[in-house]
Amino acid sequence: MPRLAAPSVLAAVATFWACASPPGDDPGVDAASADVDAAMVEPDAAEPAGEVRGVWITRFAYSTRAGLEAIIDRAAAANMNAVFIQIRGEGDAYYRSTHEPWAKRLTGVLGRDPGWDPLQVAIDRGRMHGMEVHAYFNVLSAWPASQPLTAAEGAVQHPLYAHPEWLAVDSTGQSRDSEYRWFSPGIPAARAHIVATARELLERYDVDGLHLDRIRTSGPDYSRDPVTQAAFDAARAQDPRLTWGDFMRAQVNAMVADLYAVTDEVRPRAKLSAAVWGIYRPLPGCNTSQGYANYYQDSRAWLAAGTMDALVPMIYWPIEPGECTDWAELLDGFMEARAGRHVWAGMHALDDGAWDFAAITSRLEYARTAGAQGTVVFASTYLDQAPARWTDYVGTSSAPGPFAEPAATPRMSWKE
Repeated sequence: MPRLAAPSVLAAVATFWACASPPGDDPGVDAASADVDAAMVEPDAAEPAGEVRGVWITRFAYSTRAGLEAIIDRAAAANMNAVFIQIRGEGDAYYRSTHEPWAKRLTGVLGRDPGWDPLQVAIDRGRMHGMEVHAYFNVLSAWPASQPLTAAEGAVQHPLYAHPEWLAVDSTGQSRDSEYRWFSPGIPAARAHIVATARELLERYDVDGLHLDRIRTSGPDYSRDPVTQAAFDAARAQDPRLTWGDFMRAQVNAMVADLYAVTDEVRPRAKLSAAVWGIYRPLPGCNTSQGYANYYQDSRAWLAAGTMDALVPMIYWPIEPGECTDWAELLDGFMEARAGRHVWAGMHALDDGAWDFAAITSRLEYARTAGAQGTVVFASTYLDQAPARWTDYVGTSSAPGPFAEPAATPRMSWKE
């Protein structure tokens, strides 16, 4: 019997993430997934103790040094042990970079030095609490679609301003995504710039990890820029069976592999993780969005290839058995494919727009039972809406919460 349609959960979030109809079948799906399925292994029963207790801190959550430090203080008091601080949102920097300009949000002027360094502040404050600090790095989102891109103040220009040919476009030759303009992952020069940007960050800052987001295309018709189209045409001439989907997944996979290689070279103990679409492919009988065919994000393949240390699937729905967005079943799918690497289960702080800590506790308990190596909650801004939301994690002596006792993060044996 077919599954029920996705319920109205998390209102706008659920609509955006799950309810969009997939834009057509991809003939390369079954063949491409076979290699990933073959690489699936059962979780290692000897995995060391410990768990990631993380929180995403977006660039919209802070504007001052004191404000950022206070968020990290609250996370530490909640016995969280990892913060994911966003320091690259749209081809800009919330840290000192010679590759990209200072973010406009910090001063109102793109490229203007704000007089403080958010990433270094986060590292210093996190170290004070014994927490891991991961640099949260939007990879392919390039600039807000609604804003004109103008010259930056100072010598460092925005990469898309300097190289407009790096823009991802659809088959009409335009960028029609309503949220962002995107870099094309099929242009080697654009990928090289992103890798060089990450390299400099890893060389200059003592981060515990590089955390990737927006590591995908904006849709199934991207990017039809001349460089990518010519490369696809040449590859298809060699292999007529090649589909556009398989080709574009390979471009995104190459971006991930390049970032893993530079992380391993520059800061080998740093962990490469990625926030990925919460639905890899639709559950049986379901018609939801999916990372694999809609956005060419073959996240499970990264685990199988060993080019990702940890996936953080953004499963922003409740545990609802039988539903197309059931948090537990979606997490199970990522766990089955983890290939000896880590899965840190992502979750939204709100359920249907409301705070329901019993639901959060249920997800935390399920993640532990399923063998996930931790959880990450989206996001600090929702926890900050009421002080008790942070303290619920610890609870009281008479009613201890799920984070009542401190915990270390789990080790990654392949990083040692």
